[in-house]
Amino acid sequence: MRMWCLCFRCHLIVRVGLLVLGMAAALAAAGVHAADNLLWYRQPAEQWVEALPVGNGRLGAMVFGGAQHERLQFNEETLWTGLPRAYQNPEAYKYLSAVRGLLFEGKQAEAEALAMEHMMSIPLRQERYQPFGDLHLEFPGHEVVSDYRRELDLDEGVAKVRYRVGDVTYTRRVFASAVDQVIVVRLECDAPGQLTFTAHVDSPHPLTRTLKAAENMLALRGQLDEYLHRRLGRRMPSVLKFEA
Repeated sequence: MRMWCLCFRCHLIVRVGLLVLGMAAALAAAGVHAADNLLWYRQPAEQWVEALPVGNGRLGAMVFGGAQHERLQFNEETLWTGLPRAYQNPEAYKYLSAVRGLLFEGKQAEAEALAMEHMMSIPLRQERYQPFGDLHLEFPGHEVVSDYRRELDLDEGVAKVRYRVGDVTYTRRVFASAVDQVIVVRLECDAPGQLTFTAHVDSPHPLTRTLKAAENMLALRGQLDEYLHRRLGRRMPSVLKFEA
């Protein structure tokens, strides 16, 4: 088996795109040329913040890059706690001219205070953005590897993991397609008959189940649970259902 692709028919994170842009900006500020826009490491990620992001503005995933166990944490931009609601403040327009006047007079603090008091959304706080799920790939016999390297090409938006087990080289590529709205995982090895793995998906949300949707397709279905709003001291409902 030379290649296997996994496509999520859902939408995923804006924050991933911002994170990649932030990395690129930091490299540019440090004087790194475009040809050097490559992040690379000699070990898998141990924490979420160490994983490598891919995304297309709506879909995103964090690639941990483990050899024996690969984890992709994926997100979708519309998965939030709570209920549908309108946040606009119907009285905000009445204070727009006053705020503009203060800004033109150089009174930044006064303008901010007036806007905070009369122009901000109702309620002020938004609901909580949620993780969607995790794809897990298990590779038997990959406990001991050599020549390990994981990288993220900031120009191409491709995360890659490469390592050797004995005389066989394994390569894993992950990218997000804006045209097809999918996250793709491509697995390769340079010897025939040496690529074996199992795949499963799960989610941190308790009201979730995984099922076999077709001969070569897994589905992850669930609904967000209610959550404890610590400031208000009571449990709040969530209504969104999701599927990948």
